[in-house]
Amino acid sequence: MSFEPTDSAAAKAGNPSNPQRLPTALQADLAAAFPQLERGETRDGTTWLRVAMPQLIDLATWVKARGFVRFLDCTVVDEPSRADRFELNYLLYSMAEHCWLRIKTRSLGEAPSMTSLFAAADWYEREVFDLFGVCFVGHPNLRRILLPDDFEGPAPLRRDVPIGSEPVDFTVTRELYGT
Repeated sequence: MSFEPTDSAAAKAGNPSNPQRLPTALQADLAAAFPQLERGETRDGTTWLRVAMPQLIDLATWVKARGFVRFLDCTVVDEPSRADRFELNYLLYSMAEHCWLRIKTRSLGEAPSMTSLFAAADWYEREVFDLFGVCFVGHPNLRRILLPDDFEGPAPLRRDVPIGSEPVDFTVTRELYGT
């Protein structure tokens, strides 16, 4: 037996089958405002939009004005075989529509900061900078957050960085490594 509330904001907006999908009216407005967007859905029905880097801030501003005001995450997928190796993923939520939206864009290692639109982007961008080496232009405080300030070397989560050879100090490995 399945229960789907019919009085949810998503149902009122024309999405009774999946409350995570963008409302139909918003999809039409989005297609008119950004016709070049690549669109899709994740397995759980979350809509994703891929935008060219120069239009990232315009799209984020546009969706924020339409209720996607909650910034939840910024993360990276690293594909070293691509020229634009980093795919930045931003996860937003509309509390009025009760739906998620993922914005994706590709980068060579630099992107505009979202901190002027979403204060919550601050530490997420710092984490991406620290672990992947992606620089966020216009970030008010872009500095290390997890690694030591004097860390030197490539960003540790890039896929072309070899896995470290430093032994981990466990009691059972002390004799093996002489630590």
